[in-house]
Amino acid sequence: MDSTRLASIWSQRKVLDTLVRRDLRVRYARSWLGYLWTLIDPLAMALVYFFVFGILFHRSTGDNDLVFILYLLAGMLPWNWFNSSLNETARALYAERLLVRSTNIPREMWVIRVVIAKGIEFLLSLPVLAFFVVLVLAGVNLGKGNLSLNVQLLAIIPAILLQFVLCIGMGLVMAPVTALVDDFVRIVRIVLRMLFYFTPIVYSMALVDKELPEARNIMIWNPLVGIMDMWRVGLSGKVGVEGWAWITATIVSFAWLAFGLWVFRKLEPAVLKEI
Repeated sequence: MDSTRLASIWSQRKVLDTLVRRDLRVRYARSWLGYLWTLIDPLAMALVYFFVFGILFHRSTGDNDLVFILYLLAGMLPWNWFNSSLNETARALYAERLLVRSTNIPREMWVIRVVIAKGIEFLLSLPVLAFFVVLVLAGVNLGKGNLSLNVQLLAIIPAILLQFVLCIGMGLVMAPVTALVDDFVRIVRIVLRMLFYFTPIVYSMALVDKELPEARNIMIWNPLVGIMDMWRVGLSGKVGVEGWAWITATIVSFAWLAFGLWVFRKLEPAVLKEI
């Protein structure tokens, strides 16, 4: 994407803000609980995974119950943002095809607006994490753990920024391809289900090293491995054990953004004819 296109997107940021607000209003317009669903859904899923993996299959982190739930939520909440962003961006152009054809705003904004809206929902779900952080810290003060929050809390910032870049980059690929090939959205859903278990969300990389060390060299290229580790370092205060994963996550995320911008620009004329 050239500088003119970037300047055009920036100049239309008020329109982008309007689109994001519209998406959020529509999502909760007919819901009694509204914003509370952003808290209920991840909390319910975390409790289910805690029961299955923490109790039935025995947890693999070696921590107490509250720390393990915090560990799960630190993976589940970012995953929900990633998963919902890709599912929605895959349909972003076709679902809004009338507006996409009739407006002159940069069409990348239809993808960006989805990622931002889902990101806001993700930020609104963070009180769930904050609640368990407080509980764990309270347990630490009673001598039940060793969690500490310090400057490593700043690791959350690159985690959010990298995931934002990654979601936009992948969304810019998904949106035009899905608009041209209907079946692609089904492929996306299948890949996302596989990727969930290929990402250390309900288990740790230490378990991978123990049970299947050969898989580390493959998994390290999954940018979500580094992003999840940033979240857990930020929330636990422990030294990160996935230094190379952080570097890989940065490289792969920005590579996806560059690739996405190129794909979107190349396929845009064909998409406009198709929709």
